[in-house]
This record gives sequence, C-alpha cells and structure tokens, in this order.
Amino acid sequence: MASFALLSACEKPTDGLGFDQVIGGTIEADTIHIPIISYTTAVDSILVALPYQQQLLFGGYNSTRLIGRTVSSNFGTEEARLLAQLLPEQVNPDFGDNPIIDSVNLYLRITEAYGDTSIAMNISVSELEQSFSKDSSFYSNYSPLVGREIGRLDNYMPQPKTNVLVEDLLAPATIRIPLDLAYFQSKFADVGNGEFDSLASFTNFVEYFKGIEVKSENGGCVLYTNLASNYSLIRIYYHNDLDTTFTDLSFNQDKSTVPITFSTFNQDYSNSDIDLSTIDSTTAQDLTYVQAMGGVVTAFKFDLNKIDSLSQEGLIINRALIEFYTAQGLGTAVAPSPRMEVRLFNGNALGDRILDYQVDGGGDGNLRRGVLRENRYIFDVSRQLFSVLNSGVNNSMAITPLTRTTAANRTILRGGKEPQEQAKVIIYYTKP
Repeated sequence: MASFALLSACEKPTDGLGFDQVIGGTIEADTIHIPIISYTTAVDSILVALPYQQQLLFGGYNSTRLIGRTVSSNFGTEEARLLAQLLPEQVNPDFGDNPIIDSVNLYLRITEAYGDTSIAMNISVSELEQSFSKDSSFYSNYSPLVGREIGRLDNYMPQPKTNVLVEDLLAPATIRIPLDLAYFQSKFADVGNGEFDSLASFTNFVEYFKGIEVKSENGGCVLYTNLASNYSLIRIYYHNDLDTTFTDLSFNQDKSTVPITFSTFNQDYSNSDIDLSTIDSTTAQDLTYVQAMGGVVTAFKFDLNKIDSLSQEGLIINRALIEFYTAQGLGTAVAPSPRMEVRLFNGNALGDRILDYQVDGGGDGNLRRGVLRENRYIFDVSRQLFSVLNSGVNNSMAITPLTRTTAANRTILRGGKEPQEQAKVIIYYTKP
C-alpha cells in the first residue's frame, strides 16, 4: 500500500491504489469533508444518434422519443421534437385502379408525461426535405430542412394514463393526428401502381419520403412516445374500383432498412433562474442545475490544494465519494433524475465517463431518497482521484443525467455555498 505522499511523486496503476485497504478494525481510519466549488454551465449539444452502422450494433434506434415543451421559472423553456423515418409494410405497393385516399392519421403511443398536463398542446407534423446521412452522428441541436406541414392536432389535452379508442377498439393512451389527404394522394396513391421506382425498395422509399418532424408549438409538458408500439404508425385508408382497405407506414426496426429516429432539443433561459452570462468557475454557487435533454450541467473539479493537506501528514487515501443534496422548498414540481453520472468536461462539451464508471457497476450516482425530502446523490470518484493525483492532470467534470435523450428530468442541487448539506468530497483515509 502506497502512502498519499508517494501518489503524487510517481506513476502507479490506478486499479491498485487504496482499494485493498481495510477500513476499521485495528487500523486508525477517518474521513475528511472538503467543500466542492460547483457551478452551472451549458453544454453545446449531446449525442442523440450514432452513425447508422454503429447504431445497429446496439440493436437499432431507441423506441422512446420525446415531444413537447416545459416552462418554469427555474429552467426557462425546454423543447423536444421528434424526427423520424417510416417504412411501408411492403415495397412496390399497388393502390389499384382509381384510388382515392379517405383518411390518413399519425398514431403515437404515449407512455408518460413530464411537466404540467393541464395545459393544452398544439401539435404539428411536417415533412422532412433533407435525408438523414447514414455516415453522420446526430446531436441535440441538429436542425434539418423542414418542408410543408402535413398534419395538425390543436388543443390536445395530454392524458398519458387514460385509455382511448383507436379504430373503435379500446387502446392504451395514444395520440391521433389527422394528416393531409391531398399530400398522401399525390405522394402515394396517384403513383403507387406497383411499378413506381421510388417505392420499389426500402432504401428508395426513405429517399422519396424522407421522414417527418413532430413538434408541439405550446403546452407545458414533454410527452414520452413509444415508437416500437403497434399503436405507433401512419395508417392510410383508401378505396379503389374494387375495394376499401388501408396500408400502414411504421417505425419498426425489423426490416432490411432500419428507420432512423431521434429527438432534438432546444432551451431558452430568458427570465429563468439560470444566468449563463455570469458563470464563475472559481466561486461556489448556492444552487446548481442539471437537465436531461441537454442544456445545462453541474460542473466542478477537485480542489487539490485542500486535498494536499492530507499528504503533509503522510495519510493513505482509500476511497473518495462526492455527495450532492437536492434543493428543497422551491415550490416547483421538478422531478430529479433517478440516476446521474460524472463525465469529463472540456469547454462546453461532455467527454468520457470518469474512470469509476468504466468499471462494471462502478460510479454509483443513484438518487437516495431520505426523510423530509432530504434526497441526495453519491458518486464514487476514487479511481478518478487517484488518476488525477498520479498524472497531475485535474480536468473539470460534469454531473449529468445517465439518461439524457429519452427523459425530461430536471434536477436542482445544493452547491458549495449552501448553508446546509453543502456539496462535498468525502475522503476516507488511514494512518500508516
């Protein structure tokens, strides 16, 4: 076992430092609490989809996608939009002789909502005029070319736990958005004769019908949609000289071409408690903020000057934890993330997870609920601290939700200046 004084003097493997030291027993052990200087800062963007072939290695595209907006005095206005390709049931569709489109609806299965569901939403659907590049990663600030509006639902009251009628059958919570008949008449029925080249393969199809954008123009909540549900699709009813029937376009990931889907996000901090124009990374703040959907994170770094005081006594560091309590009594329904993580932070960009999270089951970051809403997060940063002490490179870090692109949670943390339960590093040490 190497003493702390030796850690900064020579390079040692991170995995072996302090982890086998027994706390308690006949060894004189204790802890020291060091306040953290934490502050709120913005991130440029977050990754929402990998390049196509890489995404397929993870099983395709996530089924949960977000639509809507929230407005609060704490976080300002947050928006989430759905961008998605769809595929037909089969290629080379033949709509028959003299086909006429009777109705077209976009159905979206809703699983839950975050925010105020008592405020009505106006939801619009527009066609995409720009194809998704399969070689590109997509980030939360991605903004494709958007064409004409092809559907709209005004004054929708979110009821994510209420069953509805879909095609006259009782179904779980689902939105039905009427789509433009003339658009689908010319785009599909008038050309779908079984020989139209643009409908002859799934690859051709997504170049012809590039996809849709679904967004909410107002409202007070973010909806969680499940695109893998059988209730999430575009259904086209039509008749021809012989029959009346329907055909579907879906988000299913089980075809030779996999539809690309993701959500993009936007934040406006005007008239909010978050003032990004006066960020001071050297002064602790009373409260700091963390958002899913990108936006802001809580940043910090180790205060090595204070940690160095241990080396002067020749103490052995065994473990290091970071503890953040959530804020209380703000009068707003801000639901904290159930689990967060710590990542390296460079400029305004999130980097890799710290070393502790690169070990199976390591890092922690789970929300611990206490009495009287004394809720807190604990992060194990032992390996990261040993690495910093060995290398002398003390990077900034950021606390961010583990789930950032498919959840809308917001978290307010107590900072290093908060009069009670300050943010702190808890260092476990033993005397040699």
